[in-house]
Amino acid sequence: MIKFFALLLLSTTVNAYVPTVESIFRHGANPDVTATGISLSFVVKRIQPGESAVTSVNDVSLLRSEKAEDHYKVFFTKVGETLKVAQTRYTNASYSEDSLEHKIYFPNFTAYSIKPSIEQAEKGIFFGLLQSIILNDGQHLINYLKALGLPVKLNEEIINREKVEFLADYKRYLVTISKDRNARKTEMNPMRPEDSNARERADQIMAEPMYTDTKQVKLLRDEGQVAWVVNAGAFEAVASYRNRDIQRIKYKSPAGDYEIICKDYFLANGTHAVPRFMLIRGFNGQSYQVEITNLRHYMEKEEGLVKRLKNWDQILKGKESLEMRPEFLL
Repeated sequence: MIKFFALLLLSTTVNAYVPTVESIFRHGANPDVTATGISLSFVVKRIQPGESAVTSVNDVSLLRSEKAEDHYKVFFTKVGETLKVAQTRYTNASYSEDSLEHKIYFPNFTAYSIKPSIEQAEKGIFFGLLQSIILNDGQHLINYLKALGLPVKLNEEIINREKVEFLADYKRYLVTISKDRNARKTEMNPMRPEDSNARERADQIMAEPMYTDTKQVKLLRDEGQVAWVVNAGAFEAVASYRNRDIQRIKYKSPAGDYEIICKDYFLANGTHAVPRFMLIRGFNGQSYQVEITNLRHYMEKEEGLVKRLKNWDQILKGKESLEMRPEFLL
């Protein structure tokens, strides 16, 4: 019965379907995330003007007077409805405890944990994009963009309430007649009411889209490929047509343009696709290359997280890291 209902709903929305902005950032081609813990390892390089945009981790030519590369991990932990986020930095690619040199931790990470300001926007947008790609969650980024004053909306703000209520009535009808065959004689089918005006209205509701079209998402050609293109005020995004892999996003601010380009999606843990490279250009024009080297899903309880945090604090006791981190990191 549930499968039939889902198929019916799909059949009413598939024609001329245009995804919402939030749906674009849900990364729907990836399987649902069932793990309570996720870690992401990546290498960050500063790109000097004139250097190649994408390089291997063995190329140390990108930095001159600074370290050739920085190594980071980001940990996402779900405890009920609460998302906990930690970021760690290491001195080398071993990511060992001995190489740990810095950590920062948010016990309740929301779209409002990072201030919606020019000074913090690079962090807020980058971590919103990470949640989109890694956690299949578009709400965090949408909420942060809204806080920046951009005209984007959550799905719940543009959903067709009348259609939702109508489908709920029809679902109740299906459940009732599946439990009692005789109910077919006494229960009215919301899809086929006896009154002609009511039947016309039912057909009209079913023909309506599930969400109000904000005209912010269009199917266009981008660099020769069919893609979903988002234009919402000072925010732009491009996602692949089939998988909705985010190709690039851009935020235009009074301080300059902030752009993230995602390249070479691959199954990082065998099941979930992420971009191997993220090319980031900040408000000040400085560019970075982020290379994702590992993605791990695991089950974690809160006590395991607490133990890891205490261990990090013990390792970092007496250490002091004065090196600046890129503006888009915590």
